[in-house]
Parts: sequence; structure tokens; C-alpha cells
Amino acid sequence: MRSVPVLLTCAIALAVPGGGAGAQTRFASLRGNVLADSSNLPLRGAVVSIPRLGKTAVTDSLGGFLLGGIELGQEIVMVRRIGFKEVTAQLRFAKGDTVEVDFLMLPTVQRLAEVQVKGKSRPAKLSAFDRRRAEGFGHFISEDQLANQQSRLLSEVVNTIPGQQIYRSNNSSAAWVATARGQQSLAGTFRVDPSDVSRGAPNNQCYATVFLDGTPVFTGRRGELLFDINSVPTAQIAGIEYYGGSASMPPEFNIGGNTCGALVIWTK
Repeated sequence: MRSVPVLLTCAIALAVPGGGAGAQTRFASLRGNVLADSSNLPLRGAVVSIPRLGKTAVTDSLGGFLLGGIELGQEIVMVRRIGFKEVTAQLRFAKGDTVEVDFLMLPTVQRLAEVQVKGKSRPAKLSAFDRRRAEGFGHFISEDQLANQQSRLLSEVVNTIPGQQIYRSNNSSAAWVATARGQQSLAGTFRVDPSDVSRGAPNNQCYATVFLDGTPVFTGRRGELLFDINSVPTAQIAGIEYYGGSASMPPEFNIGGNTCGALVIWTK
């Protein structure tokens, strides 16, 4: 056992390192839970990332997350969720380690002066969504179209978009999006992590890049876990974009890699 220094800027994180089955690999892993500090209840939909490595995971319904394929050394880990203060932790990863962390997030409290509201402004991210929608490339689902689908899983909503293929877990509510064009060749194909394979994700499929509020949460990098689109509640979504290939994809979403197309999710 080794001690792990944890430095936080906005909240509290408890870190417990561990070894185990991955001790023979040259990569490390990070897993744990994100909880509300006031109630200790799990927070679904929190984004846990290591910005320098471009690795991102989103917490499931139990607040859990897993990041694999982490290079050895010291890294900054960031945790973000709408309505809560960002958490930043500095963790050190050694060969074969699985570092276990519980992040406790504090809710954001804002006191606003009394104002007279005359209209509702459109957030910049959704103004860009409206602009791309007007240009006519890709497939779009607006907030108005989502209004009567808030109780549905996101995979059910995305399944109405042409050109995609939804794969569902055989032991949970997780679901992943790929292209409907068929399998990739074995050469140069993204290899699904064994933990995702055990949940029912097939290999040799061309999975789509996934963006959440402009941040890539799945890009097909080696050791990266698939992004569970059902981890984002439909009721929290303000817009969805889907691009089946690079020809129709805006430059800001065309980041290359072993993926096909892009699913872009915008939250309220």
C-alpha cells in the first residue's frame, strides 16, 4: 500500500490506492464515486476527466466511474457537474495501481440581485446549435422535440436518428452508439475494453465520438472506456446533434481517431 497525496481546490476527495489484477500492466486505473457533500447521495452525470491525457468518464446512476489506461506519474483530475462546484485533485499513479477515490461535491449557491425579467436569453452553446441546425448538415433533435420524451432513455431517443446503431448492455441500462455502416476491419480498429465487453459491447464496431457540452467524452483512444449515453438523463438535455461521417461534420467535432461520426449532447 502507498499513500496518495490529494490536493483539492473546491471540495473534498478521499483517495485509497490499491493493487490487484492490473499490477502487471504498465498503466494505472482510477475508479470511485461522486457524491453530494450535503447528503452523501450519488451524483449521476458528473464528468470525471484527466485533461492532459484527454481521458473522460461520466458517472452512472450510482455515482460510480472508471478511467483506465492512465499513464504513470502525477496527474490533475477534474470533476464537473451542473449545479455543483468543480473539484480538482492531484493524484499520483504508479505501475499497475488502481486508485480509488470518492469525490464530494458542494452545490453552487448564487445570490442574485432582484431584476425585472423581460425576456429569456439563449445560451451561447445553444445559439451555435441553432446555427448548425439552420445550415442543414447532420441530424438534430431540439429541446422542443425532447419535451414529450423526458421519461425515455437517451438511447431510445437517439435510436430515432438515421444512420446510427445502438448497442445495449446485457446486464445494465448502459447503451453505446456506433455507425450503422457495419464492422471495421481488425487493423487499426478501436478495441473495446474487457470491462465493456463483459457488459455486452461488441468489438470491431465503429463507435461514434461523443461530445458532452462540447467536451469529448469518448474519442476511441487506446484504453478508453465507451461512453454510456444513458448516463445522461433525457430531461437534462437541451439539444442533440448527430453526424454520420466527416463530410457533414463541423470542424469543431471532426477530431479524427478510430471512430465513425459524432454524437453531440447539449445539456440545459
